Amino acid sequence: MLTLRHINALRSAGLIPAARYLDAAAAVRDAAFWRQWSLRALLAFGVAHLLAGIVFFFAYNWADLSDIAKFAIVEGALVATVIAALLLGIDRLHGQVAMIGASVLTGVLLAVIGQVYQTGADAYQLFAAWTLLILPWTLASRSAAQWLLWLVVAGIALAFYGEQVLVPEGLLTEMEVAASVGLIGAAALISRELAVLAGQAWLGGRWTRLVLAFATLALLFWPAAAIVFDWDSRGIELICFVVAVGAGGSVYCRRLPDYAAATFVIGFAALFLIAVGLRLIDETVGFEWDEAVPMITSAGVTILWSVLVFGVAAKLMRSLRLGIEQVAP
Repeated sequence: MLTLRHINALRSAGLIPAARYLDAAAAVRDAAFWRQWSLRALLAFGVAHLLAGIVFFFAYNWADLSDIAKFAIVEGALVATVIAALLLGIDRLHGQVAMIGASVLTGVLLAVIGQVYQTGADAYQLFAAWTLLILPWTLASRSAAQWLLWLVVAGIALAFYGEQVLVPEGLLTEMEVAASVGLIGAAALISRELAVLAGQAWLGGRWTRLVLAFATLALLFWPAAAIVFDWDSRGIELICFVVAVGAGGSVYCRRLPDYAAATFVIGFAALFLIAVGLRLIDETVGFEWDEAVPMITSAGVTILWSVLVFGVAAKLMRSLRLGIEQVAP
């Protein structure tokens, strides 16, 4: 059976002209798959808009609502979503969506409690409590989206804890806290790959790999790039980023070939090399924008370095794509 990968391979070999590529891709499109995908996407957008509506309803009408009304609306919606999840089944799509709604409403309820009773809790305490409260539902649910939501809440809790406790006490720097959040994503990505290899098909959706890979690299990139312009750092962030790029390149270029994931790795590595080049240019040529000659020289060298890095990255991605298409079934 022909797939889009075969069409791409034929296009790369020059057997399909560019003008006919879209027609060839449409000929092998799996209509049933895209119909199911569109229904799930519409369901996800609908639930997201509903939950956003509840949150903004409180934000706009907060002053006009009594305390009883605030709790009644949130707790009523929370109970309704939990009952719906149990009736529909947490192992089915609609039940899992209801469970995600309950998880979001749990955070809304905690925020309402904090506002009404003025608990004085720090932001990290709110998110930490939210993380713990929805953990049992997350463990019971075989839903990748539920796990992703839990990871986001846990990451925000860690980020706030670092900002409000660890940084003021001098235990970590802001960039080290950011790298720590990125390491959560790396741990989740590794766990995902191991679970899929162990036969946990519910985590096998390719989007889970791509979301976790991009988030991990993005969270580790900024602290590492900041080190390039601050040599006084302890360098932990740089080590984390280099290890992530090396491991990601090895896994998604060789062991588990994935062009999109490998593109993320190559892209962030290229951006980091450009940052290194900017620092070296600043140290050697300098960025004296008040004088014409140094300005033209530094700008020209920067452009040439960026073109060189992206050119090499483009060649690597093209070679990788051809290699993956040749071994694809």
